[in-house]
Amino acid sequence: MFALKKIIGTWLMPLPLLLTAFILAALLYKLTRYKRSAQVLFCSSFITLLLLSLDPVASRLAATLESQYPSYQQQSVDYIHVLGNGHTTVDSLPITSQLTPAALARTTEGVRIYKLNPTAKLIFSGYNGGDINSNAKMNARLAMALGVPESAIILLENPRDTIEEAIDNKEITKGTSFVLVTSATHMPRAMKIFRQQGLSPIPAPTAHVSKPVNGTPALHYYFPRARYLAVSEKVFHEWLGLAWLSLKNNQ
Repeated sequence: MFALKKIIGTWLMPLPLLLTAFILAALLYKLTRYKRSAQVLFCSSFITLLLLSLDPVASRLAATLESQYPSYQQQSVDYIHVLGNGHTTVDSLPITSQLTPAALARTTEGVRIYKLNPTAKLIFSGYNGGDINSNAKMNARLAMALGVPESAIILLENPRDTIEEAIDNKEITKGTSFVLVTSATHMPRAMKIFRQQGLSPIPAPTAHVSKPVNGTPALHYYFPRARYLAVSEKVFHEWLGLAWLSLKNNQ
């Protein structure tokens, strides 16, 4: 079920879904008499892809998620839970290059909050995802490189998704106060999942991608780019995740 969920979720992302629409439009145009429908499908898919690749569109989509929770307000806590993301173990590279940008931002934010709460425990979660090391262990390596003692770190190396991370968290925090650190786009879904487990984390969103433009935007602001499409993809991923949660809760 986990693998199937990942496959379906990946296919429903903007790029693979729109590429599928392009292929379908070409087949309709070439092999059937529905040429007008094929043209409409092709043009609408192209316009959608163009819009999702623009900074103004991608940023506004991300803001619908990232504006829901404020940044950490320096509350005192007993635990700091940093959710996993991704990595690739390459021992010849510095640890900062082995983590994905999101994992790097989450871990750095977790360490920053730990510095404000030096008696707290840092929880890192995340499975290996086919790598020789778990993401929890790799994030912990960065934390220790930044000065966090190993005795202050708890590893949860088995959770494969946020639901499993929340379940494992409950066994550790047991009603105590804790901060939840994850990407700002992921925070609404993560908070919903943790609350469904009876937990009340303090949100600490990071890795924000929607930021206000001060002054007159540069010309490239209005040009399509792959990195803006990636932002739109993050948003669609979270929307699908929220829809899946709602569907499960209504069953």
